[in-house]
Amino acid sequence: MKRVMLKLFTSLIAVSMMICGFVSETYAASKDTLVVYFSATGNTRALASTVAAALGTDTFEIIPSKPYSADDLNYRDDNCRANAEQRDSALRPQIKDLNVDLKAYRTIVLAYPLWWAEEPRIIDTFIESFDFSGKTIVPVCTSGSSDIQKSVENIRKLIKGKPAVKDGKRFMPNSSKDEFKSWYDSI
Repeated sequence: MKRVMLKLFTSLIAVSMMICGFVSETYAASKDTLVVYFSATGNTRALASTVAAALGTDTFEIIPSKPYSADDLNYRDDNCRANAEQRDSALRPQIKDLNVDLKAYRTIVLAYPLWWAEEPRIIDTFIESFDFSGKTIVPVCTSGSSDIQKSVENIRKLIKGKPAVKDGKRFMPNSSKDEFKSWYDSI
């Protein structure tokens, strides 16, 4: 009798939690996928977190050796660091730690903001630092208005190893796991 009551009580709690929304939707973990991201303001970090949660993946943050200050990101100032970097397509800002082993991953979701419709030069530093042979690269970005296409073209020109580079998509920082997963499953 105690067992029956315990099972009934446990089932009742589980159903109550589902009705109240306490049990979150889970996705199968993908151990062969890595989310690599750069975020100067936190917007892309939010997207990368959503992507990693949607896919059940590990993440790696690209951190500049010299952090970006608010003045560095003042896009209205033609001489701010971000604008100066974007004007020089050969510039490669240094990354604090490039100690990431990509061998275990078949798919790299590369998340970044768009600066003047292109990937920040620090993304170029990252992609030129590795051989991506046999990998699939899935670019995703955050931007207030620009489309991802130009940055994907740039990445395809610069990346080593001739990986499959998907067309990518621009997302809002507050995009949902379901929104991302639905798009990801369609590519």
